[in-house]
Amino acid sequence: MNPFDALNRSHAWGPGSFDMAEPLIQAAGIRPGMRVLEVGGGSGRIAVTLAKHWQVDVVTLEPWTNGIEIQTLAEAEGVGNRVLPLRIKAQALPMPDNSFDAVISIGSFEMIGDERPQALQELIRVARPGASIGIAEPMCQPVMPDDLVALDEEHKLKFRECFRTLDWNRELFATHGLPPVQSYHFAEAYQWWLAYGKQMEGRISAGEQEFIRRDQGRWISLGLVVGRKAD
Repeated sequence: MNPFDALNRSHAWGPGSFDMAEPLIQAAGIRPGMRVLEVGGGSGRIAVTLAKHWQVDVVTLEPWTNGIEIQTLAEAEGVGNRVLPLRIKAQALPMPDNSFDAVISIGSFEMIGDERPQALQELIRVARPGASIGIAEPMCQPVMPDDLVALDEEHKLKFRECFRTLDWNRELFATHGLPPVQSYHFAEAYQWWLAYGKQMEGRISAGEQEFIRRDQGRWISLGLVVGRKAD
């Protein structure tokens, strides 16, 4: 049974966040007793569920909040001693080398923008030899259709600036000495985008809603890339 299926989707901070969690955890080989770094804590539901059901310790990075909500949730779920939220960025981590058994990011790595290479280098540094580092997040097809380009520009969505293709992410991992061991688009990606748009009605802009509806699965997608640090 997938414990993420029981979560309220309104608490997800991005499309398919809870749907992508279990596949990424499995691909990263996360097992009880591990120390895991999560980039992008969001509402804290992923870190708390991971700690509770996989019996791991999770350090979760959320630079936009003070972490009180995440810590309160962790304590309420009985894993307050297993979840540590930190208000720091992945681009400059204070942890020593080889600190974590696995590193994951769900729906957040793309938000680092042009500093993704620096962030990935830091994630590799703090991962132990043999550790998996994986992302699952919005990715796109190579060419944005003209009508979507117009929407992106009209509503200043900046999707073209943020999203990258599966191949772009694979190459980023490979060029940093992290050859991908798994990578794919989720077949359900567009359905998860539609569900996200519905769940977030009134909380995301009308322009973003229109973009999701008009896309029809032509450009926006969701993908997973997992690499393994050399032993």
